[in-house]
Amino acid sequence: MKLDIGCGPKCLPGFIGVDRFPLPGVQVIADLDKPLPFEDDSVELVHAAHSLEHVSDLMFTMRELYRVCKHKAQICIVAPYYEQKLNVANPYHLQVFNEHTPRFWSSCSWAPIDKKEYFHPHAVTWGLSQSDNSDPGLEIRLLRMEFFYFPRFNQMEPSCQRELRQHLTDVCHQVVYHLVVWKDDDENDYVELTENLESYPFLDTPALQESRADAEEYEVESFSTLSFAEERLSERLKEQHHYVVECEKKLFRNERLINLLTAGPDLPESDSKLFDEYFSKKYNTREPRGYRLGKEIPGTGYVEYPIRGGGEFNSISVCIYLAADTTDALLGLELVDKGNNIVFSSTESLSEINIIGVVRFSIGEPLRQENLAYIRFFGRNLNICAKVVECSVASRWPLRPSKLVPYACFSNDE
Repeated sequence: MKLDIGCGPKCLPGFIGVDRFPLPGVQVIADLDKPLPFEDDSVELVHAAHSLEHVSDLMFTMRELYRVCKHKAQICIVAPYYEQKLNVANPYHLQVFNEHTPRFWSSCSWAPIDKKEYFHPHAVTWGLSQSDNSDPGLEIRLLRMEFFYFPRFNQMEPSCQRELRQHLTDVCHQVVYHLVVWKDDDENDYVELTENLESYPFLDTPALQESRADAEEYEVESFSTLSFAEERLSERLKEQHHYVVECEKKLFRNERLINLLTAGPDLPESDSKLFDEYFSKKYNTREPRGYRLGKEIPGTGYVEYPIRGGGEFNSISVCIYLAADTTDALLGLELVDKGNNIVFSSTESLSEINIIGVVRFSIGEPLRQENLAYIRFFGRNLNICAKVVECSVASRWPLRPSKLVPYACFSNDE
């Protein structure tokens, strides 16, 4: 037995027309909000086109369809896709149909469709019929889901259609579910069925064929939601957008600066370990603390710090703060010996620094700290504010005062 549920005046040939009104072609008058007048396990195929959105209790109606259907009976449901304004406004539409609706008719954890079609971060697996911790009294499994789009979106790439459908209204107007009634515990049989869907006899009605043909007739429209919006944005709105972006950047920089002054620089673990080991060894300190920003590094002239320590080194790492991003600016470094001679001078790019970061200088031939008097920092192409990060170091010995030093370290790289 084949049923055309809510057939109206156009019942499919070979089907028993079921409707609540005595229209031409209707053979059984029945209210879908009440038990269906058919025996258990007596139906092999059900067609319900634009009828189930009108029922008061969709789960009750689906349980009735499950009851009267045989094991492996096919159910084809055609319904208005919910996210369209006319559908939302229609007071006669009582139920919601979208890509998630058939998930509540099954407890099976998967369905033979692309997971992107129904992905939701709050419900990753397919079946949701037991999501309220009760027995739903049905197991109706999805085999295929088909969407029909408004003309503008008809011939877009499927991935674009899906993205727009899931985020905008008036993109998709109709959805079709091809389902199978499952009354057996043999999951292997179900897996085998899903692996051979190319030969499955899906119900394909003249109305669906006509809808597909109509979709093919429309010409491709050049349309981009982003470009559509951009073309219509006023200059005032664009200015506001740029202003908001700049404010967000400033907030982010302020957060990084506050974190530096209260907890220390947020550096990669390798850099943090390098600095901690250096300060522990060279300054006999418990840990660096009291972070702050030093004097601004000038474009002409230099910022100078005395060097106190010993040991051989061939590289220097220094922590730098930048007030803005840069691509051309360079940080210069000079080492001055006790005879006031410059024994090393070099520059490195600041383009990789994201607000707070480490700049490394390779010396080449090893030098010894005890032979040096000063380290100097200068800028080239420096049209932004750049500062050396400083910190205080406290001796392990009591009563000895803390001293302020650059957050920099001399190391001997292998």
